[in-house]
Amino acid sequence: MLFETHAWVTLDNAVAIYNVYSDVLVATIPVGTNPQFPKRTPDGTKVLVPSLGSNTVSVICTAANHVLATIPVGLEPTSVAIDPTSTTAYVTNSGSGTVSVISIPTHTVVSTITVGTGPVDVTIARDGSRVYVSNSGSNSVSVINPITNTVIAAIAVGTSPNGLAVSLDNSKLFVVNSGSNNVSVISTASNTLLSTIPVGSNPQKIAANPVNPVFMYVTNFGSNIVSVISTTGLNVITTVPVGINPLGLDATGDGTQVWVANEGDSSISIINTNTNTIAAAIPTSFPPRGVTVGRVGSALSPSDPIDLTDPYQLEEITESVCIIVEKVYASCQQRECFPAFTVTLPSTGVPPFTFVSMTFANGLIVSGSVVITPIPARPNFSRVQFTIEIPYTLTLRDSTGALFTLTGTLPDIHKDIVLYFPPTRPEFDFNLRIETRTEVLTSPLFTVATIQLAIGSFVITKVTGIVQLLVPAFGFCPEPPACEEFPNIPQNPCINFFDTTLTPFPSDFFPPQLDTCQ
Repeated sequence: MLFETHAWVTLDNAVAIYNVYSDVLVATIPVGTNPQFPKRTPDGTKVLVPSLGSNTVSVICTAANHVLATIPVGLEPTSVAIDPTSTTAYVTNSGSGTVSVISIPTHTVVSTITVGTGPVDVTIARDGSRVYVSNSGSNSVSVINPITNTVIAAIAVGTSPNGLAVSLDNSKLFVVNSGSNNVSVISTASNTLLSTIPVGSNPQKIAANPVNPVFMYVTNFGSNIVSVISTTGLNVITTVPVGINPLGLDATGDGTQVWVANEGDSSISIINTNTNTIAAAIPTSFPPRGVTVGRVGSALSPSDPIDLTDPYQLEEITESVCIIVEKVYASCQQRECFPAFTVTLPSTGVPPFTFVSMTFANGLIVSGSVVITPIPARPNFSRVQFTIEIPYTLTLRDSTGALFTLTGTLPDIHKDIVLYFPPTRPEFDFNLRIETRTEVLTSPLFTVATIQLAIGSFVITKVTGIVQLLVPAFGFCPEPPACEEFPNIPQNPCINFFDTTLTPFPSDFFPPQLDTCQ
């Protein structure tokens, strides 16, 4: 499964979707009135868009680019934060002084929390243990316990607090104070002020670099710049000129870009974080406000391939792991064919016989048949001689309907090939491995006493060795689902049928709708 990476930008009553690495407009989706600052779910399947003029949150399916649901919330919703499990969203209602708690799977409001006056932004601790809300009218940040959905603390900050971001190590909360032209740095352990960082004029939103824990980025609406903050030195290390009146911003998952929505000149500035310069500027059809950036689709499962050119798949990697594996150092393939392989028919059956099936096991290297001879003129190459036998199972049916199973091996396959063996210490042992795939090529031909078949086999020979490899890992495998018990069917099958909990109304009663999101 390969992912695309998109940016969702709120415009006038719509969301514009861009391909992050081509800057191409993918789609435009109508939402509510005056949409504000959207947020993508961590699993990449949905984007939630608060619409200040409609008092709603639109839920966009990222796979199909359409609105799945529209959820009524409080007055004048502005921002959204989503927990690490992608199941719960928190929406600031600036006109109600509340936060709506949304169940994302059911698209319903499950709780409403009273906070300070004019809540405008919300963020969640990296471990999901706390929710932080900036109250622009109260000059404070409310701290919410997400388990009880209650306010457990209020932190005094600067004037008109706005954007919020938590450091990657979860130790600091950064609060943008629009009226004070600075950023308050709060200790998340003690909820106390650590420092205040001066920035530009009328700062708005803040975003962390998800890869480099040192950097954060602040939009300055009145200065037309983005301040780059050091999370270690707690100071501004540089500023980047962007468009007019920058508002929302977000960093790509690989940390190489920051997308900035410039409301004043209807544009998007894309910052190269390696050089802190503008890599591109995209005009928009209406003044943009907010932006959220990320990959489309669910996280990789253990069976999914990894596209090493896609930075959004790389962002899922959590650690480097040393594992002991059997590495393939060299391999080659050949084909073997037996155009007239003959098997004697059973003497106890009643002719005529009919063919039912013929299956094959993986080929085996005959014990003691391997001879490896180095080739002096070709260093690290050897002549390799060995014999393969491939077991088979042939099933026939006679005229009475009785089945007969015959087992054996195909004729020995003698190999005489050249293989590469890397130079290594004498103590290192290489292994010779084979894999086969064998099939019947034509319809069998019966005689009075035999059955004749044409059989082909693909043979792959490998040189392997046990080594320690350092590999990227997505962490440990998830907890598996509970095993399904084999049902005990009652003697009267109608008992289960009339029990609506055991036999619910069939999901396929009506034709399916074209909807890939659940």
